[in-house]
Amino acid sequence: MAGSPVYEGTQPSPQLSYNNWLESENAQPQNSDLFSDSAVDEDFWTSNQYNPAVADTVPVVQTPPVHYRPPILDLSNVWHSKRRQLFSPEPSQLDNNKLWTFIYRGTAPRFDRNSRANCLYVDHGDHYHFVFECCPQNKTRTIQRLIESGNLDRQQSMSIMATVQPVINWDNFAAYLVRAAQTPIICVGKKLEHLRDDLYMIPRERKDCATLLRDVRGAKQKHTNITRKRTLDLLRSLIEAYEARSYNELYMSLTYDETDDIYAEYGPQWKETAEHCIANYIKKILIIQQTSRFEDILRSDNHNRECQHPKNTIDGEQWLDLLFQVNKINKQTFLCNITRIMNKEIDRKNAFVIEGPTTTGKTLFVKLIAENYIYGTVQRSGDHSQFFLMNLLNKALALMEEPRITQLTVNDFKELLGGNPFDIHVKHQKDERLNRLPVLITTNNDLTYYVLGEDGKAIKERCFAYKFYVKVGSEELPLPPCKLCTCHFRNWYFKSV
Repeated sequence: MAGSPVYEGTQPSPQLSYNNWLESENAQPQNSDLFSDSAVDEDFWTSNQYNPAVADTVPVVQTPPVHYRPPILDLSNVWHSKRRQLFSPEPSQLDNNKLWTFIYRGTAPRFDRNSRANCLYVDHGDHYHFVFECCPQNKTRTIQRLIESGNLDRQQSMSIMATVQPVINWDNFAAYLVRAAQTPIICVGKKLEHLRDDLYMIPRERKDCATLLRDVRGAKQKHTNITRKRTLDLLRSLIEAYEARSYNELYMSLTYDETDDIYAEYGPQWKETAEHCIANYIKKILIIQQTSRFEDILRSDNHNRECQHPKNTIDGEQWLDLLFQVNKINKQTFLCNITRIMNKEIDRKNAFVIEGPTTTGKTLFVKLIAENYIYGTVQRSGDHSQFFLMNLLNKALALMEEPRITQLTVNDFKELLGGNPFDIHVKHQKDERLNRLPVLITTNNDLTYYVLGEDGKAIKERCFAYKFYVKVGSEELPLPPCKLCTCHFRNWYFKSV
């Protein structure tokens, strides 16, 4: 401090404060008039004049000693506290309090008389029911405080936390709290005294604590199950009556009043139940078709639902005889081969092909067979998509019109036409196994037109092939005398084989 223009060689007393230091006689007090002659001691200016010897040195700022500086006022905690109050991300805990309960199995609770805890508990012999009130955010903290203030067994902490649940209906919960209380209801604190008074007014229920809420839920569930069963039975009967195989078919088959009545009684959930019943109905039919012989399926008369089931089918049978006669096809051999394909009796031969120009009756004849089955179709441009066989899943028969077998798809067709189970691609799902199902094909051109010789030979070895070349409506083969259906084919089949 020696030579300082402020202290002038005088060592300040360490007991002086910063204010005393400013007021000392050796220090210059602050003056608002900085340009007056008395603002700063003249010795200060004379002692700090420009000195060329020290011109390049860094000036040292003259500051008072540390013990003279006033303490810095830290307002960060106050600021953050106010900010949390104004912009709290959590909801207010005062308006979000709920009743909670847990089960404690241990030594008897011992709360101090001066305890700040608020709860009530009931002794049920081998366990205690605790009830407390807090917001969900403080639930765990409140339980820990109850364990500490009540001197509860800390080894039961995990068991306590496992049994914590909110009290949804206080009246029902209070009914079994008092059902077998061994001691008077204990209320700690004054916060839940009104609940204790409620418990004294409730008659005791002789029901087990573990089954009371279960019984209440069971009663509601029983009513729900009855309603669901009634909906299921009604929709099942409607689906079988209308033979609906899709929700749209069922919806269009129902009358205006039936649709309104179902919606009014069962609500919008009836659609989900209807879809389940339709899927189950199709599954039942599919299992029957996959496990039955072709002859039995024809006798079951389970074909086109729009069929009028004509009593006289002689005209249609005669037209079918003429169809085979003009195309020079042995009727018995034809029907024998198609029966073997439909019954999956031949290994590595699983397809029946009818070739010929347009309007020769190929599709008409194949549809007479396919209408007896739940069948799937295959896209004509199968080489443009890797999912072209996914429509055959959960079907009893495959129907193809103008299939395009190329070098990209020939291997899949070899497996399909050979009757070998193989995995196919399904859109937005994992690959699934396609089991053997009969394949009926109609085509205008050679089936193996787009494949190489060896692959084409392998395809043909897996098929029975026949040709229709006489056009329907010509002089040789007039138009059918009536609308043909499976009834005509069934009667003609059993008379011909």
